[in-house]
Amino acid sequence: MRTPAIALIGTLILSGLSSGSAQSPNGPAGGLAAAQAAPAPKDRAAYFPNTDLRSIWADLEARQVINKRVLEGGTHSINIRIVKEGDAPLVHATSADVWVVMAGTAVAMTGGQLVDPRKRPNTDDEAGSAIRNAVEQPLQAGDVLYVPTSVPHGFKNVRGFRALLIRFDTQSPSSH
Repeated sequence: MRTPAIALIGTLILSGLSSGSAQSPNGPAGGLAAAQAAPAPKDRAAYFPNTDLRSIWADLEARQVINKRVLEGGTHSINIRIVKEGDAPLVHATSADVWVVMAGTAVAMTGGQLVDPRKRPNTDDEAGSAIRNAVEQPLQAGDVLYVPTSVPHGFKNVRGFRALLIRFDTQSPSSH
């Protein structure tokens, strides 16, 4: 069971990245000057140098912003994310998430039921109560978390957690 899930995640990550375009370090996908996410071209791969990702994280921290979309594919996107303690848990009706942990640690809380989706917990204990009966999984750099549609998810015990968030729509365009 674990091997097919890992293969699926790998395929999804690669298909999302391969639909992008090759970019120079200062191009639209990787450069800090881009105001909007680069569109995901369909004829070449996208490249996001680690130095650019780290620069984006530093810029987000300086501006106290938690997310920057760096690639927009319509049905999929790549986001640079900073997860903060107390971020409200979420559930997505039509999209799934792949979290690639790049730095720091956190405990992912998945499944169960949202207690109050509008609640923004302030402490680890409150964060744990925002999703009732959640499965908890410690995360660290190098780990990958896949969250399917309709599965509540959030994080607690957040310590310098930085991730690439690859989000993709799971419904065909005709079903929208």
